[in-house]
Amino acid sequence: MKKLTSLLFGLFLLVALADGVLDIGLGLASAVRSRVDDGRTARYDDVQASRHAEMLALPVRFIPGIGNVYRPTSTPSFTIGAEGERLHPHVTPSEQATRHILLLGASQVFGALNDDAHSLGAVLERLMPGTVVRTFAGPAQDLSASAMVLARRIAAGDRIDRVVVVNGFVDLVDHCSPWSPPPARPRPVLVEIAMRLTDSQRTPRRALPEDGCGTPEGQAAALERLMAEIDGVRQMARRGGLPLTVVLPPVPYIAGADDGSFADLALFRSYQRTLEPIIAQFRYRIVNMDDVVDLSRAFGSGRKGMFVDLGGHYSDAGNQLLASQLAQLLEPGGLSADQKSK
Repeated sequence: MKKLTSLLFGLFLLVALADGVLDIGLGLASAVRSRVDDGRTARYDDVQASRHAEMLALPVRFIPGIGNVYRPTSTPSFTIGAEGERLHPHVTPSEQATRHILLLGASQVFGALNDDAHSLGAVLERLMPGTVVRTFAGPAQDLSASAMVLARRIAAGDRIDRVVVVNGFVDLVDHCSPWSPPPARPRPVLVEIAMRLTDSQRTPRRALPEDGCGTPEGQAAALERLMAEIDGVRQMARRGGLPLTVVLPPVPYIAGADDGSFADLALFRSYQRTLEPIIAQFRYRIVNMDDVVDLSRAFGSGRKGMFVDLGGHYSDAGNQLLASQLAQLLEPGGLSADQKSK
């Protein structure tokens, strides 16, 4: 009996030892793999929450037709000038520049998770010697709001040699994102128990609202709305006699970021399924529009580390790649039709 007990105890120790070694090995392998695979995005895991908190704390004022605009302020990451302009050190002094570009768009263009020196406008300016880029983008600035910002800059007498609006698919995300319920508020335990006991005796729960872009009719309505918003920006630029380029930027659901960049792959694919049909129709509608350029696939497929979140916010590397595409587009001759569609 003692021999059997000793044998069983020995087997137990052997299994425990093997299991411990295996756990340690798997842990080390996981750590190494994380550092190798996510080296470009790992630091964003740490700064994302703090950077968002820093941005949310920026003072704002409401302007009808535009929404919240940041007041002049300076933090470790963000420097905001008059009228909400995102500031960065200029490579060329404004008075010596041969070209001034007005850059408009939503939080992706503003650079929600990039500091001043790595914002899209700053990177683009470094790639275009002799050009000054002024960024009047802002979180939640849709195409209609961009048109209003453009009107204000024209009225202010700013020097503008070209208007660049980087937006479009972001508007679709806002219009068509799968609906999700608000987070539950914690309640006292007794209240929760009482609600659960009485819930079955009340009227049935309200069904979740359907996705407005989940039907052909909803897709057509969203497409017409988007085309009207683009036309509004075009008309405002014509009134000011300004050349305009509307750029459809990369967003995760189009650029092929289903490579493990995002943990919630099911949510990623739900966005993709919702947007793909309308995006296909949208591309068909803009084929002959010279001032609307589709760079949505500029990151290709499997370019891990270009996006920070499912909101389409760019990492520093993503801004660098998008800026290089924009610089080619804005140079004399621009991108070819083939390059624009890739």
